[in-house]
Amino acid sequence: MKTIRRSILISLVPLLTPLAVLAETDKEAKVSTPVSGAKGNAASWRASQVIGLDVKNAGDETIGEVKDLVLDMKDGEILAVIISSGGFLGVDDTLSAVPVAVLRYDDRAKAFKTKLTKEQLGKAPQFKSDAWPDYSDATSTEALRSYRDSIGGDVSEPDNSAQNEKEMRKDVADPTHQGNSDKDVQITKDIRSSIMDADLSFNAKNIKIITRNEHVTLKGVVKSEAERQAIVKIAGNHANSGKITDELKVDNE
Repeated sequence: MKTIRRSILISLVPLLTPLAVLAETDKEAKVSTPVSGAKGNAASWRASQVIGLDVKNAGDETIGEVKDLVLDMKDGEILAVIISSGGFLGVDDTLSAVPVAVLRYDDRAKAFKTKLTKEQLGKAPQFKSDAWPDYSDATSTEALRSYRDSIGGDVSEPDNSAQNEKEMRKDVADPTHQGNSDKDVQITKDIRSSIMDADLSFNAKNIKIITRNEHVTLKGVVKSEAERQAIVKIAGNHANSGKITDELKVDNE
């Protein structure tokens, strides 16, 4: 899948897809005036409003700030938010690429908050500020998707994330169960790549793919039975059909 490289013009145009940054404000607290350029609990932001904002963890420690965004203009999605994580991780001049879905705007903190642990952040795709990856290279973009899947998938679409917390309390596969073996990672990567290249809806392209011990679990919401069957068939092209668990749901079922 051909993706567009990082563009210095990104801050000049409105984002074409919603940025899932919902304000985590206390309903009983007074809502203070948002930081200049920010929009509180709005779901859609301009790139210029996002870049430069601080990022803090659940313990209110500052991880860094948003430096840039990586867009896939072909499929209309934000592949990653680039944050300056080096100081927090103890590695100078290091940037980390994290999914949009792990950030929530906290109006009182005037910053994005994330529940990512230091260990999880340390596993994010990282690079030096003067050595950006080539995001026109599929290997670089798949690294972003693999990391996203390993920590919870793309939850920018509510239909594909509403059950996450419930599922984590059950003995069922969730993205944290993704295997780390080369074979498991490759299967997930191959299925994801084929799904992204297929003529499928945005929801379908953002389903969760969890591979462990070469057993693939497909989770999420698709728009039709035809899409569900197409995804299962794609998975069967890269994994043993007897080791595929189909937990996909058709919208409005």
